[in-house]
Amino acid sequence: MGDTSLAGAVQAFAVQMAAFQAMLLAASAVHKTARWTHARIVLRQFAGVPAVLAGLALGAATAAEVAAAILLLVPAYRTPGAVLAALIWTLYLALIVRAIVQGRRDVDCGCSFGPTSRPLGSFQIGRNLVLASLAAFIAWESAAGTVPTQGTFILGGLALLALYGALDQVMALQPLRSGELI
Repeated sequence: MGDTSLAGAVQAFAVQMAAFQAMLLAASAVHKTARWTHARIVLRQFAGVPAVLAGLALGAATAAEVAAAILLLVPAYRTPGAVLAALIWTLYLALIVRAIVQGRRDVDCGCSFGPTSRPLGSFQIGRNLVLASLAAFIAWESAAGTVPTQGTFILGGLALLALYGALDQVMALQPLRSGELI
């Protein structure tokens, strides 16, 4: 019985995380769409995308986030959705690390839903490592078996999204950022 309940708990956790990631990716896509001009500037300055390709790259990034979000919510397609989400988070992580290594900490990564940009550092690296790792876990667990999406998982995902937003705002406070490691 211990194994069965543990397996059920792990599956439930994976579905909960899938709902959270789906909502976060959808919110990110909406944010990019609502601030399209700003997002194109971010792509040029942060990711180094040439101006002529910025709109196309932004459309591709937004479409990938929407696709991953939809796939994560459909149990039969959760595994490919989680793989796509892991790739998205890993790409964003690589771009953040590259900017830090290049000494461009103050470049806007477009990582926050707020109107202000924050210096890049260990928080953004850790956040994207956790998001990519969770997406990989969801892919692994979903490939083993799925639990249908239930209303409680969606509500839990909304709660996690609210906590994510609150943590993002707390980490923006300057006194907290003065002890930045990276």
